[in-house]
Amino acid sequence: MLKNKKSKSVRQRGQSSHGWGHKKKHRGSGHRGGFGLAGTGARGDSQKAGMLSGSKKFLQKYAATRGVKVEDVKKMLSTKAYFGKKGFSAVNKKAVTTLSLSYLEHNFDMLVEAGIIVEENKEFVFNATNVGYDKILGRGNFTKKVTIVCEDISESAKQRVEEVGGKVVCEKFDSEETSE
Repeated sequence: MLKNKKSKSVRQRGQSSHGWGHKKKHRGSGHRGGFGLAGTGARGDSQKAGMLSGSKKFLQKYAATRGVKVEDVKKMLSTKAYFGKKGFSAVNKKAVTTLSLSYLEHNFDMLVEAGIIVEENKEFVFNATNVGYDKILGRGNFTKKVTIVCEDISESAKQRVEEVGGKVVCEKFDSEETSE
């Protein structure tokens, strides 16, 4: 009669190391020299020669994670640029999703059919906040007479919409007008 094979973790019960050698070696990243690319330039921003001559797998993996070509990674490594993070990252920074007026111009009919741009009292209304856009940018030509409701809009976008005869309802501009 066949027995089911026990899982590796079950088979290693009773061993304090669970197959990692000494029990100290599988805590954090101490046994491996640190996290990620730590240790490549451990002293004085220098790099190991093996990095520059290039283990092929390392270069391919590094290029793939950055979305660049392997040749570009080799060039970057040869200029003595140290890997790793630079500067600080803001904790509460919100990513702003933007939409350009050129997109509205090119896809106007499709957006009306989909119900994203609504016709109210013979007037087209586009509510960017309902669709998930935070800011409207003024790239491209704009010829449609539309009322745009949004959280934020660039000066050039507001000017282009109003030149055509449209309106902009925006928290940013409304608060500026009330403060003056």
